[in-house]
Amino acid sequence: MMALSIALGAMGTHTLEGAITPRYLDVWKTASLYFALNGLGFLAVSQNAESTKGIYIKITILGAFIFSVSLWFLALNELLSPALRKLGAITPIGGLLMIIGWAMIGINQLRR
Repeated sequence: MMALSIALGAMGTHTLEGAITPRYLDVWKTASLYFALNGLGFLAVSQNAESTKGIYIKITILGAFIFSVSLWFLALNELLSPALRKLGAITPIGGLLMIIGWAMIGINQLRR
């Protein structure tokens, strides 16, 4: 996740600037940032192998992918197809899954 967020963040900064509006470039950067933050979070909890095997980590990973991938495609709508804007509708689902997953991981850690 960290490698992908860095690669796509750099690609967005260096190749999309000027090709898409600043608004969508910010969307691209937000997707990359959240993906990186989740990667860092997973790295932190990976020290406790028990916490990385549960359903909560899977929910969080799914949320991170839905959130970031939908935003990456949304940012590309000006270049590829305006129909990609519809993907913005699923972004909040990814965000909600990340919130639920991280909250449950935190609660699980506190119980230990």
